[in-house]
Amino acid sequence: MKYTKLVEQLLRENDVLIACHQGSAGGNIAYNTYRSMQNAIRQGAHIVEFDVCQSKDGVFHVFHENEEPIRFNRQENFRTFTSAELKEQTLFNMNMQAVEPPPTLKDFMAQMKNHPNTLLHFDHAQKWGATLLQDLDQYEEQRETMIIKTDVAATECLEALAAHDVKYMTLPKVWSQADFEKIMEYQDQINIVGFEMIFTDPTAEYVSKEKLDSLRQAGYHTMINAIVLWNDRQSLCGGYDDDVSLLENADLGWGKLHEMGFDVIQTDWPFPLKKYLEGKGVNLVYDHSTL
Repeated sequence: MKYTKLVEQLLRENDVLIACHQGSAGGNIAYNTYRSMQNAIRQGAHIVEFDVCQSKDGVFHVFHENEEPIRFNRQENFRTFTSAELKEQTLFNMNMQAVEPPPTLKDFMAQMKNHPNTLLHFDHAQKWGATLLQDLDQYEEQRETMIIKTDVAATECLEALAAHDVKYMTLPKVWSQADFEKIMEYQDQINIVGFEMIFTDPTAEYVSKEKLDSLRQAGYHTMINAIVLWNDRQSLCGGYDDDVSLLENADLGWGKLHEMGFDVIQTDWPFPLKKYLEGKGVNLVYDHSTL
């Protein structure tokens, strides 16, 4: 099975989809928690993106590895904690007050059943490969919502996806034309539903409007990431990013990405993006029964 019914419906109903990075956090809501995902959905996200990490005893949790110092004020790597120890470890809010433990993936997936029309992006799947895929098999009734994200350079993960019996929807991260050519070698072995396109040059052929249109006609969707991860180099979308959109002029950021023709825009700021797109006459549809 391809498990593409929901993503195809969302793409058909909406001019563009909004994805939110680690959920929408701030104040007393911590990143990579069910509450941050719920908040993102209520602010306009059709897709929530999150990270997974495995504890010392093999239990998957929703957590971004290497963010330990800023998420729970510890220097130790997440993988060194047992699941029992993690139940006693708390994430912090914006005032460095304890909020809640990092959720297990199992608990998180159970809570996300409340939002059956929201797509779930599992980021950095290349860190876990076959181990993660085997763990995901238990969530059979949610396979229409689950999309695996991995770098094209992570050949071991691509091979695991190709070999796995359940053909999970996969969104490879394409950083160049060479990446695009490499991943298409797997098109008959992996359930590729689209591509996260990363660029520094907006005139590059692999992100041209003609290319994006041809991919759409071939049944693929394209996502662009407007988040800003660093200040000493260009963002993942050639500078048409969240910071420009929020602090200067959204027409020079999100507007450019929409003009280029991407089907999905990922952001740290779903509500301002939603309001901007609606102000431009972009059609956005939501299932309010699950907000």
